[in-house]
Amino acid sequence: MKISPLIFKSVRFVRGDFSLDINVRFPEGKLTVILGPSGCGKTTLLDLAAGFLRPSGGSILEGEQDVTLWPPNKRKVGVVFQDHALFPHLNVSDNVAYGPKVRGAGKVRAGNIATGYLEMTHMSKFASRMPYSLSGGERQRVALARSLAIEPDILLLDEPFSSLDAALRRTLRNEVRQIQKHTSITAILVTHDQDEALALADELAVMRHGRIIQMGKPGELWKNPADLFTALFLGRTTRLSVRRISPLNTNGLMVETAAGTIRIDNTEKLPVLPSTLVIRPEDLILTKSGHLSGQVTEVEYAGGHWRIRLNAGDGTDMIDCDIHDTMPPSVGDLLSLNVRSGSARILPGAVSDYLEAR
Repeated sequence: MKISPLIFKSVRFVRGDFSLDINVRFPEGKLTVILGPSGCGKTTLLDLAAGFLRPSGGSILEGEQDVTLWPPNKRKVGVVFQDHALFPHLNVSDNVAYGPKVRGAGKVRAGNIATGYLEMTHMSKFASRMPYSLSGGERQRVALARSLAIEPDILLLDEPFSSLDAALRRTLRNEVRQIQKHTSITAILVTHDQDEALALADELAVMRHGRIIQMGKPGELWKNPADLFTALFLGRTTRLSVRRISPLNTNGLMVETAAGTIRIDNTEKLPVLPSTLVIRPEDLILTKSGHLSGQVTEVEYAGGHWRIRLNAGDGTDMIDCDIHDTMPPSVGDLLSLNVRSGSARILPGAVSDYLEAR
């Protein structure tokens, strides 16, 4: 196993009305999470990387090696599928040893490799069990061990936790993260779960309509989304349609919305309408006389705090905030909030243009 980047150079894939255009370098030794709605091309990208699909144009490189036309069995790529894809007629140990055997390892060597990776994934005591006798989480651990057993340079994970309950998802994704760090393998995981993406990623890539919209550190995408789609899809956020923007003499803007008017710093050119004001929940402060206000429509307990949604304007505009008070507000209450300095962003477009991100 060596540490190699996965590189897509102007890769294009077309199937019917869908087209994918990717030009990206997935960094070596890091876990990159690809986040996007269903149908955006996440799994297609993985299938191209694994060799299950052939691009219409461009090239795919594993390190310096062009593998664009190579079949899957010639690539140094391990794949963890959403449905595990274990061989039902082989026990756990033989499932994990299968890949090394196919790639030329003898029976003893393949068995030793399987033992090592079953130990790494905490599945040693299940070595003689058949797949049908395992739980979903156990089968996924075996699938991970099998993918690592071929000692790949690239590990691809296609929504590997989607069929698991919430507690098991957290446990297993933490184990995957620890294994990735331990092995330093280049890994790409696709998901539509925002919390999962933020928790796991060294690098986070947001996809829409077959293209990577933005890629970077999770915290950077959270605080500085490149566009309105990324801001809306990445997690809870206040979104307020901008009615009017008034420049100030002191390099700032007064931004008018249905929820109120706030001042924001402006270091770039004057935004044009339609635009949307976006603010993350942690940047809103409950107060008696704030610059923004709205009527409570939803109250949800989130363990230690309350998630509150407020309505502003015609219902398209929403304020999402967190409140740590012992007693939450009631539906119908009018709340007033201030915005932490420097946290609000104006992004081009209207929320109605990005319904799949809401």
